Amino acid sequence: MSSIISPITQSKLFNNHLKRVINDDTFAARTIVVCSVLKDVFAYSVRYKTTMENKKIPEKRRPFVAAMDLASGFVTSIAQIAVGFSIASPKVQNKLWNKIFGNAEFKNIGVAKKSFATILALIGSGLITERILVPLMATPLAAFVEKKFFKHDPSPLKKYSNYPFEHNSVFRKYLNAKPAAN
Repeated sequence: MSSIISPITQSKLFNNHLKRVINDDTFAARTIVVCSVLKDVFAYSVRYKTTMENKKIPEKRRPFVAAMDLASGFVTSIAQIAVGFSIASPKVQNKLWNKIFGNAEFKNIGVAKKSFATILALIGSGLITERILVPLMATPLAAFVEKKFFKHDPSPLKKYSNYPFEHNSVFRKYLNAKPAAN
């Protein structure tokens, strides 16, 4: 295992990245946000594939559920990067730090600020996007994706003349009944 990891940790690219993470709070916070986004992209890709192969989901509903997975992944990724990078910006970090910890004393203020920036960017981007932005934006986007990229079979329900009632077996029974002979 060490033979696989050693070339990576000894590479110039890795070491330059690590030095920049250590020296730059904003870069460290943004790196964490990007890692979180990459994890979400992978998870939503797997969810899409699983949805399309899931026989428990009715075939007519599968395209919308799959489109919802794609839309949620897309909105989550873009929104997390936008919100996370905004929160990680030095201007925002300084304002938040001064407002929350302006009078606090720390042994190592550099480590405290870096930790604050990283944690706030990760939690803030996750909470704001996953709980506020994605629910608002993903459903309309999923409807668009489904219409644009998935095949549509006309619903068998629309073949009835009295749609929206005839699809229900109780209504169909009464609508198709012969008039009573008097």
